[in-house]
Amino acid sequence: MERTCPVSRLIGPYYGLSHAIGRSGWYHGPARCLVAFFGKLICVSAMWLPILSAQSVKPPTAKVQLPRASDFEQKTDSLIERFSTSGRTLVDSVIELAYKYQIPMAIEYADREATTRPLNLEFHNKSFRGIVEAIVKEDPQYRVSFSNGIVDIFSPMAREDSSNLLNKIMKDFSVTEMETRLADSQLFCAVVQAAGSGGCGGSLAVGQWDPLRITLHLHNVRVYEILNSIVAQNGRAIWTVTASNLASLPQCCGLWYIYPLQEPFKSVVSDRLVRMPQ
Repeated sequence: MERTCPVSRLIGPYYGLSHAIGRSGWYHGPARCLVAFFGKLICVSAMWLPILSAQSVKPPTAKVQLPRASDFEQKTDSLIERFSTSGRTLVDSVIELAYKYQIPMAIEYADREATTRPLNLEFHNKSFRGIVEAIVKEDPQYRVSFSNGIVDIFSPMAREDSSNLLNKIMKDFSVTEMETRLADSQLFCAVVQAAGSGGCGGSLAVGQWDPLRITLHLHNVRVYEILNSIVAQNGRAIWTVTASNLASLPQCCGLWYIYPLQEPFKSVVSDRLVRMPQ
């Protein structure tokens, strides 16, 4: 007896081929049934292969790239082993911290108490941020923010004063690849023009400024926000007010000064704030 291709007894019944399988287990049916059988077998294989593949092949472990903390955040969050105000005033203490740890800072407001009352505070293993916050809390008129790359010490009351020229909204301010001193001078001239005053001059301390260039394109922002942006982009500077009356431009000088965070300027910043007319 001629034998054709064998068909398993287990598979045959599921495909309606039991009638063509003899006791010997060999297929004796016509060729067309064999073609139908293989067609069904191929379909079943196609259905099971994706499932088997999914079970046997493990997807690669996803690696999530966490954003790195900015240099500013790392500095302000870093622990300081020991810091003492040692009888310094509020403004002297924060200026000392800014120069020692090279962190951009703004002092938008300075009253007599903040520039004359000595503080005796001791800190151990506390972050830069925590130390500054604790110092600023010594005077209820002050607040501090840590954002956009700058430590900003300000008075909420002064910010609410509509006559304060630092609160004046500048419709457009743009500088491109400009030195810090020139960007500051351009801002000062814009404020003078907006205030309807006379000529303008620079308000930036002469120093060994790095060749870093400032690029800003700002719209409908306040003067102090522009100053913060200039200093933050420089990364190694501090700006402070130079007058207590911020409603008008003094004849002798401007409303603010930008200083490099270089050691020789530290005492100049403090002295000028102390001697500022109240």
